[in-house]
Amino acid sequence: MNIGTIEAHPGEKVYGFFKTGETHGRFPVHIPLHIVRGAADGPTLVVQAGASGLELEPALILPELVKALDPAALRGTLIVVPLMNTSGFEFEQINSAWDNKHLNSLGRGSEHGSVSEQMIYQYYQTVLAKADALLEIRTGSQWSYYRYAGVYKTGDEERSTMLARALGLQQVVIGQPADRSMAYEAAKDGKTVVTAYIGGGPGLRDFRDEDLGRMENAVLNALRHLGMLDGALQYEEATQTILDAHTFLYPTGERGFTFMHAEKRGTAIRAGESVGYVRHPFTGEVLEEIAAPRDGVMVHAGASWPVTLEGELLAMLGDIKTEITVR
Repeated sequence: MNIGTIEAHPGEKVYGFFKTGETHGRFPVHIPLHIVRGAADGPTLVVQAGASGLELEPALILPELVKALDPAALRGTLIVVPLMNTSGFEFEQINSAWDNKHLNSLGRGSEHGSVSEQMIYQYYQTVLAKADALLEIRTGSQWSYYRYAGVYKTGDEERSTMLARALGLQQVVIGQPADRSMAYEAAKDGKTVVTAYIGGGPGLRDFRDEDLGRMENAVLNALRHLGMLDGALQYEEATQTILDAHTFLYPTGERGFTFMHAEKRGTAIRAGESVGYVRHPFTGEVLEEIAAPRDGVMVHAGASWPVTLEGELLAMLGDIKTEITVR
C-alpha cells in the first residue's frame, strides 16, 4: 500500500504526511495519515475526520485506536485520517487557512484549482479511489450535537445502510442531504459510504468520554462488519431505529438566542409541536416558537448552542422505517 511516499507492508503500521501540493509561497501542504496494513488480504477501509478545523474529537481517539490495533489480527488495509484540515486547526477556524474554503464543500477537488481544491483532488485520486468503504466522522463543532449514522440515497444504498447499522449507534438516518463532500462523491461512485455524526456542542465538555467511545466502537464495528477484524458487533442500545429523513429545520425566521428542546431528540413529534424557540438577546422576550412542520421522530442532531451560525441545522425529523432488536 503506497500513498505518496508513505509505504506500508503486510503486517505493518506506518504514519506519515501525504503531500498534496504547495502554497503560493512554495510551502508544502500535507494530510497526515496512518496506514495499518493487515497480515492477510482483505478490503480497504478509509476512516477520515476533521475536514473542519474545529472538529477535534476524532483526533483525540483515532490515533489511540491505531496504536491499539494489531496488524497481525487485521485482514486488508485501514487508512485513518484523524484531522484533515491542518491549517484550519492551526488557526482555529472551520475553513482552510490557505484559501478560506471548507474541505467538505469541494467535491472531488480540482487538479488546477486553489490550494484546497488541489488537496482534495490529490486525496480523492490517491486515497479514496483505492477504498472499498469510507467511514467519515463528523461532529457538530461548538454549535451542534450529533449521534447517528447517515446514509446518502445514491450509489449502493443497501451496502451503505448495512455498514451504517453495523456501527452500533442508536439511530440510522437514510437520506441525509446530498452535499458537495468527498463522501457524497464516493457514494456516487458506488463505494460503501457512511457518515457517522458523533459529538460536538455540549459533548465537547459533558459527553466527551462517551462520544470518544462511540467513535472508537464505530470504527471497530466497521472493521468487524467488513470481515477485517474478528469479534462481535457492539451496540449502544438494545434496539436500533432506522429512519427515513424527510424534514430539516434551519434558521429562517427571527434571529437571537436559539434554544432547541434537546430532550425531545429520539422521540415522536407531532405537527405544530414546539421543538425550540428564539429569545431576544437583550429583552429576554420570546420572539418565535420553532414548530415541527409535520409529524416525525426527532433525530439526535441539531443546534445546542444558543448563538447558531447561519445555515446550521436546528433539528431533523424522520419517519421510522423499522426498529431492530440488536441485543
